[in-house]
Amino acid sequence: MMRRVGGVFLGVLVILCAAAAFAVADTEFFSETSPIPEAIRRQMIGTTWEEGCPVSLDQLAYLKLSHWGFDDQVHVGELIVNKAIAENTVEVFRALFALRFPIESMKLPLHYFGHPDDPSKANNSSGFFHRKDTQSTKQLSIHSYGLAFDLNPFYNPAILPDGKTDPDGAEQFLNRRETHKGMIREGDEAFLVMTRLGWAWGGFFKHGADPMHFEKIINRNYIINSLEYFPNDWGVDGAL
Repeated sequence: MMRRVGGVFLGVLVILCAAAAFAVADTEFFSETSPIPEAIRRQMIGTTWEEGCPVSLDQLAYLKLSHWGFDDQVHVGELIVNKAIAENTVEVFRALFALRFPIESMKLPLHYFGHPDDPSKANNSSGFFHRKDTQSTKQLSIHSYGLAFDLNPFYNPAILPDGKTDPDGAEQFLNRRETHKGMIREGDEAFLVMTRLGWAWGGFFKHGADPMHFEKIINRNYIINSLEYFPNDWGVDGAL
């Protein structure tokens, strides 16, 4: 039953208030940090984590993070990073969310081992993955330490040493004058957020520009002042 109050049905007011509350909640930043769930740990072994990885699964954190999509809607993505920088990573994505910076897809890389034809793969934003560096295959990628993530790879592609483009098919966006959602350029708002929070941009690499890539700046001062102190037992040899 609805009662008329001041010429307006009270029931209508309740419905409208509930709808407004839902809209606000839908656009509020959400994050959740936890150890890697057991089911995901089992899937990672032999796919994105292998024996010999410089960090253990216990040294990694599993994040759920809300982000704006290319469809201008809010989505919740998954990311795995080193637990030593988990809090800072949440701060990064909170700031990107406030900017409404669009991220098309944010799934764990292990998803694509079971779904290799998923079209989101080419532009999937991701963090931890134990693998060789694409720019220097004689060393491990910083992703193997959980200290880096890539944002919208297709629209921020890298140039590989052999002259190829990563990802395949993204050659058009090597031209950074192109315009598309999710691109990152020196001096733009997303770039400034990352720089302010202590992340180095792959667009500045001397060999093989990699504008999708951000990695955490790790040095003695940063570890002491900005992290819960781990005495060099989480995979960054020589940092201290």
